[in-house]
Amino acid sequence: MTAAQFEKLSNDLSLLASKMPLHWGFIQNNATDSQVNMFQIADYETLERQITALTDESKNYFRRRWFLWKCAQCDEYLFCQNSNVTPNPNHKDQSYDLEFNSNSSLRFDLKGTVIPKDFIESIDKVVNDPTEMVRFFYEKQSTGVRSNIQNRLFIAHHSMLDKKREMHLRSAWEFKKNVFAEYASKVSIHNNFISCQKVISDVIFILEDRSGNLSHKFYSID
Repeated sequence: MTAAQFEKLSNDLSLLASKMPLHWGFIQNNATDSQVNMFQIADYETLERQITALTDESKNYFRRRWFLWKCAQCDEYLFCQNSNVTPNPNHKDQSYDLEFNSNSSLRFDLKGTVIPKDFIESIDKVVNDPTEMVRFFYEKQSTGVRSNIQNRLFIAHHSMLDKKREMHLRSAWEFKKNVFAEYASKVSIHNNFISCQKVISDVIFILEDRSGNLSHKFYSID
């Protein structure tokens, strides 16, 4: 992705955030995914044309999935603006998205997500130690065509102001740019990563308080 492409896409996603469905409708699955080749669709207008004949439930599924996929591309782009972060040169390889410090042990699949509803009531505990939440993610992950088990860096978004703000937090690009730069400058193989499913994981929390102020927290980094 070029700087110009990022500028256009990130702006488009920010404008679309309030229109995106907050729920999947059903779990990611091969049968639904096969209806539209989403990964060949570059812009939202094309997506809407491609899903015209689908049910309303399927339309919302693809709208949400496409939006989150594009947010993931923007997150990856922002990480790669840091000199010690490199993307996987093979875009078809599902084993990792990013490598830190030219160290193969610091290769991670980047996963944008939210704090699951089962953990919301104990959010302070989860933010301080997301180990159980990470285990939940691995155990409950979808079994779709892109399912895989690998090291993961979770970007967990949560608004205490309004749960409908999820998509706005996912597209808070200026804030995330600085957060990702800080993480990249501090990440090390010596960090206290979470071990699960024979791989390692870490969590970056993007948080909004009841006054609308943004903050962040890294699990493995003080």
